[in-house]
Amino acid sequence: MKTKKEIMNLRNTQWKTQSLAFNEDIADALQQQHHAAQFIAMAGKHLIPQQPDDSNTNMEYILNEEILLGNAMNNGMRVALQLSELKISVLDKANDVKKVIALEGKTMQKVFDKLKQNLSDLGINVTGFKNELHYEIPSHQLDIGAAFSIGDKQNFMENTTYRHNSGIAINETASVYNKAETVKVWPHHFDTGSFIPVSHNDKGEVSQSIGIGWAIPDSMVDEPYYYLSIWMEKPDDSLKTLPALAAGQWMIPNWNGAVLKHSEIQKQNSAEKQFELVKSFYNNGIEILRTHIK
Repeated sequence: MKTKKEIMNLRNTQWKTQSLAFNEDIADALQQQHHAAQFIAMAGKHLIPQQPDDSNTNMEYILNEEILLGNAMNNGMRVALQLSELKISVLDKANDVKKVIALEGKTMQKVFDKLKQNLSDLGINVTGFKNELHYEIPSHQLDIGAAFSIGDKQNFMENTTYRHNSGIAINETASVYNKAETVKVWPHHFDTGSFIPVSHNDKGEVSQSIGIGWAIPDSMVDEPYYYLSIWMEKPDDSLKTLPALAAGQWMIPNWNGAVLKHSEIQKQNSAEKQFELVKSFYNNGIEILRTHIK
């Protein structure tokens, strides 16, 4: 018989039914989570050695804890964000919480100042820690001094469900491929994603790869969506004649990929059917790309 902890972990690794229509309130909560995640990225940018792919700023989503967890700093500590509660934590090597900052009612600057002090108190050299990054994210009232505000917690919990489900779907898809990149959350676009190398050139470099992920609304799609994309070193005309997908739609020629919108997923009335639709989108789409691309 499974222990209570094992049962809870199993529940936390299952797809959760998405039922709320994406609206302005859920979008605002998502933007606040995006801004809050930048504190993890700042620690990665200024307190961890720079990597060529900027992976020092990325993070992973921990399903059982509903947190975004940053990379380890030089003393093994990490900065984390609890998504539904909007709380920043500093964890030690054993992942024990050492400091907590509740973002509710605080401005970006106040949170940064508090985080900087907490890191310093824990023995981290914060001389180079700055409240700035090398990219821009969509603007929000937080950028001009507004405070974080949870309001209806249901909106933050819904976005946490999105992140939870994307972690399950993308990790399961990536796990089939031995060389797939570890699934990560990237702070710039706030997407959860991985990519699968498909072929290599004469130099041993990746010449084709398939990207899989979940994205927040952008200029291409005005609601959250799952995506499947193809990158090729050389153009391939076969992209123009790909067969239709079982779920989702190709965005070619505007973009070399396909999307499955949340509104389409939520037409399915159960967690099982929603998950099966996302798996169908990836399995069918990857098969089409691997079959038709030269």
